[in-house]
Amino acid sequence: MPFSDDELPPAISSVSGSGLRIAAERERVLLVAHSNATAPLEAHRQQVLLELIDTSSSSAAERAGLDLVAVLDVSWSMQGEKLKKLKTAMKFVISKLGPMDRLSIVSFSDDAKMLCPLRYMTAECQQQLIKEIVEEKLVADNNTNMRDGLETGLKVLAGRRHRSGRVASIIFMSDGQQNRGGDAGAVQIDDHDVAVYTFGFGADQGAKVLEAIAGNSHGGTYYDVKDGENLSVHFSALLAGLLSVVVQDLELTVWEQPDHSNIEKVDPGSYPTIAPDDGGRSPVTVRFGELYRGEVRKVMVDLLLPAVGRGYSATVLKAQCTYSIYLPSDPTRPHHSTPHGRASSGVLGCVIRRSRSAIAGAMDTEVKVERIRRFQEQVIGEAAATNDPERAYGLLREADEALDVERSKSRHPLLDMLKTELAKLLELAKGSWNELFAALLASKRSHQQQRYGSIGDVDVDLYKTSPMSEYVRQATAFEKDPSRPPPSVEDDVRLREEAERRRKRNSRVWGAPDERRRTSGLWAWAAVLLCTALAVAVILAGTAVFAVFLLYRPRTPYLAVSDARLEQLQYGQGGAIDYLQVSITVLAVNNNSKTDASFPAVDLAVGFNGDDVALLRAQPFVVARKSSLPLQYDVVSAGRALDPAGMQAMDEALKAGVVPFDLFGKARTRWKVGVFARLRFWTRLSCRLRFFFPGNGTVMPADRDKCRSRSP
Repeated sequence: MPFSDDELPPAISSVSGSGLRIAAERERVLLVAHSNATAPLEAHRQQVLLELIDTSSSSAAERAGLDLVAVLDVSWSMQGEKLKKLKTAMKFVISKLGPMDRLSIVSFSDDAKMLCPLRYMTAECQQQLIKEIVEEKLVADNNTNMRDGLETGLKVLAGRRHRSGRVASIIFMSDGQQNRGGDAGAVQIDDHDVAVYTFGFGADQGAKVLEAIAGNSHGGTYYDVKDGENLSVHFSALLAGLLSVVVQDLELTVWEQPDHSNIEKVDPGSYPTIAPDDGGRSPVTVRFGELYRGEVRKVMVDLLLPAVGRGYSATVLKAQCTYSIYLPSDPTRPHHSTPHGRASSGVLGCVIRRSRSAIAGAMDTEVKVERIRRFQEQVIGEAAATNDPERAYGLLREADEALDVERSKSRHPLLDMLKTELAKLLELAKGSWNELFAALLASKRSHQQQRYGSIGDVDVDLYKTSPMSEYVRQATAFEKDPSRPPPSVEDDVRLREEAERRRKRNSRVWGAPDERRRTSGLWAWAAVLLCTALAVAVILAGTAVFAVFLLYRPRTPYLAVSDARLEQLQYGQGGAIDYLQVSITVLAVNNNSKTDASFPAVDLAVGFNGDDVALLRAQPFVVARKSSLPLQYDVVSAGRALDPAGMQAMDEALKAGVVPFDLFGKARTRWKVGVFARLRFWTRLSCRLRFFFPGNGTVMPADRDKCRSRSP
């Protein structure tokens, strides 16, 4: 069958317009570095985490057209309910593609058949494909030849004539083991730069082969679909990503600074890196390819910092990213851009201050959390490689216990997502090895690509973007009633644009008219009456607000210490605190039953005998009604000299086995009462925490319970 690849794309007025100029000018990717602010003078190793964050808007005019090939298993094992679910899933995919997207369908059993070439998804074409291809030509029979199916799908994309700026991807679905096409089969095929997303359907799927097919491609992930689950829900999450590709050809280049650092390793996961031709270690370039709207890519860089003789600030690493974006005004030529990150030159510099007082072994929070995630990825890979259910369960249980320890120290949202993932895997470990093995491979591939991949019908939010969540909701509704098609791409765009217009309209300031007109005496009297009515309304509103205030009896949000522990204290003979580590959990409490409370500013301090030891701050946050939010602080201080009075107080405290520290400061709170009133207060905290030391290091319960902020 000849390709219809040369057909001109239909007019797409609904996804073009004034947004194109903004799309061409605005930078899409933010480059950020996370590292320690200070480092010791001695030679040592440091880790820097680089994040590439998509900052694109939701306009569909900014995305590239999609060339999608669906390669579908229709062997004997797909008969019955599985084939029905496959047809429903394909109807959902076809309904969601827009007129700028192209779809080809390939089926395979004993051999592969291209049921239709790449075709633009106009409304007429959508109806035709659903009726003539999905409903009539997807018929289950014979064996499973994955190799022929994948080769045919790749040939469809290789034969394209119109490809510039377009996203090319393959959906590859199978429910069984390969029994045609040779022993190695599809695994031997080199997928080059085409992303292949594989879906294993059911307990008898060839999970190892399907994961390897995705791994051979650039950016592909593997989805584990359990028996009885809706295939369209899993398809929908991927489709939401493919229909939101706003960045292509994304690359990151990292340079060491020879006078201040040497790169030992650049770890981007499974993404390919390009090292210098001369055998050096800098610069290193990482090729990521495509980025979905809202996605993030993280790269860990291991640096060796040389010994220095004095304290100073040094740029230890430089980085820059480049990428292409699709401009509908010129679809034949991608737009190349260099984002600014945090430097006007387009190059990001990571600065670390070398200092004698820096604590060896200290670690930035984001770096630490990413190390935990990579450790979990490693454990999942080891569990999959064991081929032993009991050993795999033991590895996962140990990782879960270690994660609980870290979660007790930090309430980072990524740690909660990792916990959910481990909980699902531990649940599957109680069943068959085949189900657990498939889920382990899907999780491992998801971590390596830093891209969403499902492990059964469970809400693991790792790498899930907001469009994915919306498409999953639509697919779930479509499964319940396939007679009601999901919103089209145009509908999605229109709803977003209407919401944006409402937002702008509501925020518009209505001022004086453009043309001043004379008013008659009648209109003047009408204005007087209107002003009088408004004045009365204001008085009544004020009375209502006061009545509401008396009725609601609003409660001021406050801060309270829920837990505190003196982890380590090293007090030198010279009268200085050589090293101090205290963990304090402060609860932000909102007892109002009808309104949320915001905390725009929190500034606390820890002190000893009148001297400040450490400052505790938090970014602005919101506490829901009738709830609380824990703020975890890990206080670390070193080299703090005490005055004579402080030395005496410390000596007495150590002899008594109880060391007191003062916690004081203030937080600003905001909340509403009723409809009109907005209240703002400063809540102030001042209390003493006495820790049992040496001993278990816990704070006295009475001190903890009394440590609560109050309004002035």
